[in-house]
Amino acid sequence: MNSLDVYLSPCRSPGILCAKIWVRDGSRADPINKKGLHSLLGSLLIRGCGPYNNLQLADLVEGLGAVLLSETYEDGIMISLKCTEEGSNDLLPLLKWIILEPRLEKEQIDLERQLSIQAINRQKENQFILALNKWKEIAYQNHPYSQDVIGSIKDLKTITRTDLTSLSEKISSRQKVIVISGSLPANIDTYLKDIKVMNYNPNKKKGQSISDKFKKPNHFDTDKSIVITPQNTKQVVIILGSTTIPHSHPDDIALRILSCHLGSGMSSVLFNILREEKGLTYDVGIYYPIRELNAPFIIHASSRTNKAMETLILLRKCWNNLQDSLLSNEELNLAKSKFRYNCAYNSQTISQRAERKAHLIGLNIDENYDLQNLNLIDSITKEDIIRVSSLYLKWPILSLCGPEENLNQLRDFWIDNYN
Repeated sequence: MNSLDVYLSPCRSPGILCAKIWVRDGSRADPINKKGLHSLLGSLLIRGCGPYNNLQLADLVEGLGAVLLSETYEDGIMISLKCTEEGSNDLLPLLKWIILEPRLEKEQIDLERQLSIQAINRQKENQFILALNKWKEIAYQNHPYSQDVIGSIKDLKTITRTDLTSLSEKISSRQKVIVISGSLPANIDTYLKDIKVMNYNPNKKKGQSISDKFKKPNHFDTDKSIVITPQNTKQVVIILGSTTIPHSHPDDIALRILSCHLGSGMSSVLFNILREEKGLTYDVGIYYPIRELNAPFIIHASSRTNKAMETLILLRKCWNNLQDSLLSNEELNLAKSKFRYNCAYNSQTISQRAERKAHLIGLNIDENYDLQNLNLIDSITKEDIIRVSSLYLKWPILSLCGPEENLNQLRDFWIDNYN
């Protein structure tokens, strides 16, 4: 991949186009004492660039009925521009300015820093986020995925404009993908020539991939497999999961079919057992996000304190069954149907299709990856599901958040019964 790759994906739309820019390396590339640096820069990229300050940029975008967004992930920064074909004449040139000349004005830095700190403080009231962040700390330890994308308050307060300027300069040499989809203007080639200026930097060095040095454990240490976060609430949040594999791994499709079986829709195993049959939880599901490196595969559930023990026992039983019991033909076919549905549902709009293509190519995955998986899905067997479960889900880690008395009981039970 070059420093910049541009992909055009023309398709029928009511005079609308969507451009997506994926900049490689997100929060996983934050320096040790500057957690939140990429997230802060990502928000500032669309707060003034080139000849436009924050207000001028907002007036231009909103005045043309367009939407300009930026979001930072573990593996990269995604910048999104959605506008009309007519408005693209004025808005497409922004793509160059956003990358090459973000203004990074002090007033905007202070504002975005404060908004990030407020978001972190709000997270302290969210039991799920507290439990998930603690799970990541113990599951990933020193791996870049162990930290929250938004960073920490302590580090955010130390980030200077010099830090942000230095990072923005590095972005010009990192791998970038631009996908433009929808109703493309007739003079799109003119804008592409301007955009490709982003590929020019006589002193640049090609962005280096971050190698994944994370190693999964080869044994189960029960004492180190659980973390608790006491909170004075009337519920217990349970996070049970394991680190697995990159999105590009050949076994990823089997794990995604398994995730559909467990947590997709009201016919899923977890919903039926924990909510419909037992009435133990009011929230239960699967979290298996797309990652370039080892992705987390997690069951999450929220239960009342008096039902937390039974919930944990059933969750652990469901987890063990993944490695011991074959799915029936009916269950496997239903899970595959859900997988196909999810692929179709997530590619309905030009924005979704552009973002998926930019994400795939940005992770160095073939842009036809989804089509290849759909062609492979019929070859996935029940034995494949057992195999991947045994390989990647053998030693789960548990994170609990809720009243301390209940958490201590759950921790003792876990340690006593799962040695």
